[in-house]
Amino acid sequence: GFQQVQPIIRERCVTCHSARPTDPTFPAAPAGVMFDTPEQIQALAARIHERTVVNKTMPLGNLTNMTEQERVLLGQWFQSGAPLQ
Repeated sequence: GFQQVQPIIRERCVTCHSARPTDPTFPAAPAGVMFDTPEQIQALAARIHERTVVNKTMPLGNLTNMTEQERVLLGQWFQSGAPLQ
């Protein structure tokens, strides 16, 4: 559920995809995509699934070391309807 997904997104995605990215490469969120709130994450669930589970193009160059297990959890969350509870 979301309790498992939120820390993955915080650790693997928010370094760039945030209103205030901590990755020095990105002074602003790439493509304006931000995951600062649960609602933002849920609204972009299909895109998260496509980029992290289907195409595996995110994280970019896997710079934040997303694991296969984390990708599986993201996929399961998306397939269950991307609930916030």
